[in-house]
Amino acid sequence: MFGLIVTVLLAVTGVPGNCLGCSMEGMDLHGQDLRYVSWAGSNLRGANLRGANLSGAHLAGVDLRDADLRDADLRDAKLAGVDLRGARLGGARLENVRLAGINLSGAWLQTLADDQTRALLGHCAGCQVRSVDLHGKNLSGIHVAGSSFRDSNLAGVSFAGADLPADDFNRADLRNADFRGAVLCAHNTDVDENGNVRYGRLACSDFSGANLHGANFSGARICDEEGAARRCSPLDANTLRTLGHADLNGAQGI
Repeated sequence: MFGLIVTVLLAVTGVPGNCLGCSMEGMDLHGQDLRYVSWAGSNLRGANLRGANLSGAHLAGVDLRDADLRDADLRDAKLAGVDLRGARLGGARLENVRLAGINLSGAWLQTLADDQTRALLGHCAGCQVRSVDLHGKNLSGIHVAGSSFRDSNLAGVSFAGADLPADDFNRADLRNADFRGAVLCAHNTDVDENGNVRYGRLACSDFSGANLHGANFSGARICDEEGAARRCSPLDANTLRTLGHADLNGAQGI
């Protein structure tokens, strides 16, 4: 079925459904049916994709800098190594989008509604979200392991119940941020053939130079991953200070 859609797409619109290293820079693709396209290493910088249907798309190493993705449908899309700096995403449908290694620095995230921002960052591994303004956003429950929010304005953001292990919050403004119940540290663990659990190094989010005045860490957690299982325990202030480089003066709940 997917192959048929891609073939029809190529025949009707002239837009390649499967493409490695294509150049579509600045193209007008607004409103196009681009479901299930598979583009790798392609250049769509400045492309007009407003209202385009990219649901189920697979984009790897694609340059979408300054692209217009307003009102686009990205549901169930998988993006890896995509550059979205300066992209416009207002009104985009982002449910169940999966991101890995995405550069969102400078993207117009502040223009997104909270539910859109949560959907975009809901499953984002190793993403760059640096120097952005997300102040006051409700980002509760997001999963952004190993991502960077360095130098961002996150004042008053709710990260309640979020998975944030090994994230980079260097120099971020986190005044009055809500980390209640958030996972901030984690062991990577393996179980050997004899059923013995082997704990890897404990990794914590890095708060070096971050402003944490008024931030609430009540119920923040350390979690151990054992295959599909997870065991969590309360995060103590000493661990957060030592491994997270956090200045907790003025912080709450820890």
